[in-house]
Amino acid sequence: MTHTTRNGSRSFLTRALVAAVVTCAAHSAVAGIVHIQIAKRGATEYGAGYTVGRGSDCFVVTPFHVVQFATADGISVTDTKGSTAKARLLKGSEEFDAALLQVAVPHTLDCPADWSDGANAASAIGGAPFLVARKVDDNGRVMQTRLFAASTTRELIELQPFGKNDELREGDSGSALYAGADLVGLVTAVDTKTKQAKALTQAQIHGLFGADVLPGVARTAVLKPLTVRRAENPYATAAAHDYLTGSQVQVLSAAADGKPPQGTEYVIAGTVVDVTTSRIANPDYKAPERAKKDDDNLGQTLFKTLQKRVNSSVNDALQRNTESQYLTVFNIDVQFEITKVLDNKKQVNLERRSYKFPELGATAADMEKTAVSTAVREALEATLKKYPL
Repeated sequence: MTHTTRNGSRSFLTRALVAAVVTCAAHSAVAGIVHIQIAKRGATEYGAGYTVGRGSDCFVVTPFHVVQFATADGISVTDTKGSTAKARLLKGSEEFDAALLQVAVPHTLDCPADWSDGANAASAIGGAPFLVARKVDDNGRVMQTRLFAASTTRELIELQPFGKNDELREGDSGSALYAGADLVGLVTAVDTKTKQAKALTQAQIHGLFGADVLPGVARTAVLKPLTVRRAENPYATAAAHDYLTGSQVQVLSAAADGKPPQGTEYVIAGTVVDVTTSRIANPDYKAPERAKKDDDNLGQTLFKTLQKRVNSSVNDALQRNTESQYLTVFNIDVQFEITKVLDNKKQVNLERRSYKFPELGATAADMEKTAVSTAVREALEATLKKYPL
């Protein structure tokens, strides 16, 4: 991202048209790249990204850090033809540094409906002589950088300049990464000193935003009953089911023979491997004050009672309880296994969660139920971030 204010006598449209003529041979590949202008608390900054359309809707994929602190109605997007439209942040992932913007309608942006799930990216990268990062800069020029993939995982591509005349530039973050004509990722980080860059793969981007861009293409999964201490547990299963449906996953029922029905893409199994509890002294505990002898009138007593309730609510919000002398601590290990039905490929992820509950009347069984349900939801969320469906 750059931090300079744009100057110059030529219009953005004129500069963009000149750049488009120079790069006309690659027009089909650069059709969806855009320049992004962001208003941030008294400053104007610039970034880049690429577009994808769905009917009259247009979305923009860009690094999260580009738009993270944009003001309301402070994001403008301009394509290679000079068409400009406003956009808003629809969804963002700070962990993967990726964001999805939605463009305000009506608009005239170049927004091709060519969203890719990234399934063929690895073969495209392996078959290309070099990769090309493309973006529109704040002067309306289409900038290109040749790179090679030093390493590739399902989530990230580590990049370096391809030749001696190729160099990384400040502001290359947000460039669309191509292997030939195939979009394979989004450049999210650039280090000009070490001459290294990182790109988020299109497969990972699809996992983060595919359901938003293509809501008609629902992901389908069979959820096996979750177990706690090796026994089926209904509230753990319900917690996982609620999280999946809230994440736009269609949960199917297994067939009578236990096999996934036709059309199922994934089978998800979860196990609460271990639940341990311990009892500790509450470091925030405050012993109740001794009642004074007729010193307080009725008004003072009511005021102190109200103040105590307000303080208790604030403490609860911060998970700092001062009334309970002891806390029950739950340490919970949850493992999820996701199997892709097509090739039987499995991804396994183990998460540990810890929770503290004040001992203020709730039974041990109720506290464990709450802790397990919360751990299941959080562990499934973490698993799907690492291994998106």
